[in-house]
This record gives sequence, structure tokens and C-alpha cells, in this order.
Amino acid sequence: MKYIYTLILFTITSFSFAQEGKVKAYLDCSRCDENFIKQETSFLDYVRDQDLADVVIFIRDIWNPSGGRSYEIEIDGNNEFTDIYSTTKVSGFSSDTSSSLRDKMVNKLKLALVPFLDKAEYDLNVEVDSNFEASENNDDKWKNWVFEIAGSLNGDEEESRKTNRHRIELEIDKVTEDWRIGMELQRDVTNRKFYSDDNEYKSTRKTTSFNGRVVRSISDHFSAGVFFGAYQNTYENIDFNRYLAPAIEYSFYPYKDVLSKEITLSYRIGAGKRNYIEKTIYGFEKQSLSSQAVSLNIRFRQKWGNISSNLDATQFLNDGSKKRFSWRSNLDIRVFEGLAVRLSGNVNLIREQYSLAAVDASVEDLLLQQRQIATNYRTSFSVGLSYTFGSIYNSIINTRL
Repeated sequence: MKYIYTLILFTITSFSFAQEGKVKAYLDCSRCDENFIKQETSFLDYVRDQDLADVVIFIRDIWNPSGGRSYEIEIDGNNEFTDIYSTTKVSGFSSDTSSSLRDKMVNKLKLALVPFLDKAEYDLNVEVDSNFEASENNDDKWKNWVFEIAGSLNGDEEESRKTNRHRIELEIDKVTEDWRIGMELQRDVTNRKFYSDDNEYKSTRKTTSFNGRVVRSISDHFSAGVFFGAYQNTYENIDFNRYLAPAIEYSFYPYKDVLSKEITLSYRIGAGKRNYIEKTIYGFEKQSLSSQAVSLNIRFRQKWGNISSNLDATQFLNDGSKKRFSWRSNLDIRVFEGLAVRLSGNVNLIREQYSLAAVDASVEDLLLQQRQIATNYRTSFSVGLSYTFGSIYNSIINTRL
């Protein structure tokens, strides 16, 4: 396939400032090298809170199917820069090292900062090198298909216990504007041994799974697809399970805004067949099941903080009383200058443990977590509060000791 393109290379060779002080900046980036960014943008004075800043820099990231990480840079102006807003994107690839990716990010960040620095009367020296070729053969022989093979071996041992785990994984993905296709094959085995006096206790958990999805973009707000797969899990008493489930999703915001704000509602209905390792508490050795599920996903990454929340409700159509409800949420809210509140919670209401084995769980099963145990709920939560005060500046880099 032939492409005609223009490559424009911006090189900001120097910054100097004519005003009495540097522009004050606040950086919000949870997964980037902040020290490197501050070092390469020393023409800014970094401060500890966004209320103290002239410009607020948000850098949000997302993994892409090629195994790389992409970023969206958004800069909001405060004070005399209120009327200026700038945004840009950085595309990463699996071949990028952490060093090359952070160089890309800093170059794009400098470009996005130009309108603010120009208004602040910085003396800018910007070199623009434009290269144009009439056409170039840029065929992708893989047609957007990405393959990844991974494996790991972990060991942990001391006098009273020994653990080893190995994992093998094959992942295949293809993502275009219209399609999202993914398949994953995984094998995971964990062996544990515990020693007490002359006794030895052993635990083995094995999981083998194949999961796939084919999703089609319908519009900026709608998508539809199908999920399929099969798996074996000794912990859940599953010898072999296979399933097929069509799904549809509506996004309240355009999908292109996913890095900053996202609210999606999805519905899935499907059927599957299970073979159990041991007879279940309901007397089944094998079983056909159908279910429906509704999911609400909410995520915001804004100036006032971050919210991530997910609600899932599943009901088995064979028996309407068999259902599960789960809620997971993380909130990191900035109340005012220096004060932040962090909340997280996880609630699961469980009424659908079809696969529980009929045999009584032994003490070893409980302590070594060899098999799933009957329960009606699982919960966890945490709450945190932080208050920062003192010097407003946060630009100095010192990593000694």
C-alpha cells in the first residue's frame, strides 16, 4: 500500500525566559519518569499543588495491543494562561525502550508547552525540519496482527516451606479502527510444600485457559462482539468449561475520550457446558448453563482527581436465584490545596457457586487454599488521607542514598 505523507520534525534547541520568574507548573503523571521530565524541562518551576501552578500538566497512559504504551498529554492554563489549552498524543511501540519512549514524551510535551511559553515571553528557538516524499511503500506484512509468547518460572524457599510456579502464555491481537480481536492461551501451575515436625503438606493448583473476543466498532458510542473460550481450573473444581457469549456496549462519551473520561454500559448473554472434577453440592458431574450479565464501568482522570468504578451483575438463566453482584471502586479525590482523600472498596455478593465440590473441605484445603470454599460474600476496603504543606516548589532532583 502506498502512502503520501509529510514528516515535520520539531527540535526545541533552547529556552530562555525574559520575565522575572519561570512559569510555575504542576505535573500529574502516575506512570512516567517525573525526574527525567523535570530535568528536561528545567525552564519551568514545578510546584507541589495545582492551585499554585500557572500550567497544569496531565499525562495519561494506556497499553496498546502491540505491547507498547501510548500517552495523552493535556495542559490547562491557570492565572494569566486561563485562555490557553493544549493537548497532544504520544504513540509507543513494543520496540521502544523506556529511554526512547520518555524522549518521545518530552519532545511532545515541549511542543505542547509552546503556546504558554510564548505568552510568558520566553525567548524560543524552534527549528522546524520538513521532509516530503511523494510516496513510500509502508506495507505492513502482518496486517496489524501482533503475537506475543511469554513464560516465567518462580521459586521461593525457606526452612518450613517451598513454592514454585511456572507460567506459559501465548497472546494474539489485532486492533484497527473497526475491529478489536484478541486471543490468549495460558497455562499456570503452582506447587507448594509446607513442613511441620515430621509432616509434609502439599498443595497443587493448575489452570489452563483459552479466551478470545471479536469486537466490531459500530459508531462513536456503540460496539458489539462475541466472547468465547474454554478453561480448566482445579481450584474451582472445573475439569473442562467452554462458553460462547455475544455482547453489546454503549459508551456515554465518545470512545476517543477514553483516557480522560469513560462511562460504558454493556450487556452479555451466553451459554456454556461444564465438566466437574468432583461431583458438586448440587449433584452434578457435568452441566449446561446459560447466563446474562450487565456491566457498568466508570473512569475519570481529571484535575480534581481520579475515579475508577466497576459494577457487574450476573444471573444464571437456568435458575434465577443463582446470581452474583460485584462492585469495585477506587477514588483519589483532591479536596483542596494539599488535602487528598483516597478510598477503595470491593464487594462481592455470591449466590452462584455451582462448581463447589460435594466433599467436605479438609484443614489442608482451608490453609493451603487448594479448593474453593462456600461463601456468600467477599469484601475489602481501605481509606487514606494525606495533607501536604510547606514550600511550594518541587523542581529539585536529588536521588542520593
